[in-house]
Amino acid sequence: MAASLKPSSTNVVPLPRMTRSGEMCAVPGDLAGLLAHDLKTPLAAISMNLDFVLEEIGTGASDAARGALEDCRVANARAVRIVGDMLDVARLASGERKASLVDIDTSALLGDLVRAVAPEATSRGVRMVWSSDEDVVRGDPDLLPRALERLLERAVRHARSGGAIEITVRSAMVTIVINSVPGNENDASPPDAAMRALGMHFAEAALRAQGGAVWTESDRDGALVFRTALAGR
Repeated sequence: MAASLKPSSTNVVPLPRMTRSGEMCAVPGDLAGLLAHDLKTPLAAISMNLDFVLEEIGTGASDAARGALEDCRVANARAVRIVGDMLDVARLASGERKASLVDIDTSALLGDLVRAVAPEATSRGVRMVWSSDEDVVRGDPDLLPRALERLLERAVRHARSGGAIEITVRSAMVTIVINSVPGNENDASPPDAAMRALGMHFAEAALRAQGGAVWTESDRDGALVFRTALAGR
């Protein structure tokens, strides 16, 4: 009788493979990591070919055609980034990747984050304000900016046009508050719904690897709040 497959400690069901005798046995591994690894090559090919086509057509295509290709390039770049996040989640879970903690300039960190999401925030009519009581924060120079960027992207997508997002750094804590539109009730999504996204899954894994944590809550006015505890010094 064939042995039944049981979920691993990370709640991932191992993929089966064939032994020489023809019996099935389990292959340990993260399905998401395997999928992400296999997606890297076709996404890279799409990116290269989009760049080639855009260069070849030059000004000979209509604005609508060029716009459609540019949209494809932006969407593909986002897919590449998602795949990278999926791979890093798998590597962090397996211990293949470790966080390296260093002091990071807070002003530069916040400036880069705001610039990264500014195009989408502007298109949605969302303002961003930020402040910090700390000159430096402790974190991985790659994982921390990416994790905070995923949180800020999520905040922008939950914000209403005409509202504002307030980012503060205080006592090794980054707080992102989605303020409601003046004169209107806040209709932000429930905190648990805000966490249901691949980007949030990466942010949670990345921050946990650095000795930090992330969670969402609603303030007394009903605004959605993202709170991130960073590694202490």
